[in-house]
Amino acid sequence: MTDELNVLRLSVRNDPGLGPHEDLEIRPLIDGVDVIEEAFAYEDDGVRCGDPRDWLLPDGPLSVGDRPHRVDFAERGCGCHDLLYLTLRRDGGAVVWSWRTAGPGIPELPEYRFDAARYDAELERARGEGGWEWPAQTVSRLVLDGLRGETGWLERWSCELGHVWTDPKHPGQVLLYFFRDERDPQGRYVRAEEFGMKTAVTVEDPAHQADRIVRAFLAGDPRTVDGFRPYPMDELGYGHYHGDGPAPWKEYC
Repeated sequence: MTDELNVLRLSVRNDPGLGPHEDLEIRPLIDGVDVIEEAFAYEDDGVRCGDPRDWLLPDGPLSVGDRPHRVDFAERGCGCHDLLYLTLRRDGGAVVWSWRTAGPGIPELPEYRFDAARYDAELERARGEGGWEWPAQTVSRLVLDGLRGETGWLERWSCELGHVWTDPKHPGQVLLYFFRDERDPQGRYVRAEEFGMKTAVTVEDPAHQADRIVRAFLAGDPRTVDGFRPYPMDELGYGHYHGDGPAPWKEYC
């Protein structure tokens, strides 16, 4: 059975003409072939897949749990039209990728089946390799990893973590955003407070910088941590925190 399965390798690439950290996208090499590049070589504007800052997160779009889910996998390079939707599911000891095109005239890709253990190992390899990261991106990833499991602590203050990120156009800063919701008289949750912080990244070991940020954030009421202040999301900086390309949302089937 193993001989009949496909082999996945995840590659991160960018447009070198835009700088080393701009226009990043993740591409699947299946049995050694960039199947997206091969299928859409005819596209004048090119084709774009997801940003690795979003797509390689734990429990991100490529992580497959007990429930099948669908993601918008590829779009035209102009960003104006979807091209491919991907459904991911587990089937015994395999992970299965099946595709649906966004409209007529778009090439159809075959179903791919991967050994589940090798698939999960490849996701871990791609997440941990980090050769495409810059220091602030490494710090932001480690801070997000450190805070992701602290939902109970945040709930103590009726707060919820929004995101931790950096922008390649401003590669020397990490931004952190969280918020507090409360119920209005009609029982609906509304945004009551928003907080954000910008912190400069230094030449110090990224792991040490991330650990210091996490420890400060968890030391008490996060709304009183030095460096945080009321900060609406749209004012915190540098546009939306997600990268370009397809959004990293899972739609469960």
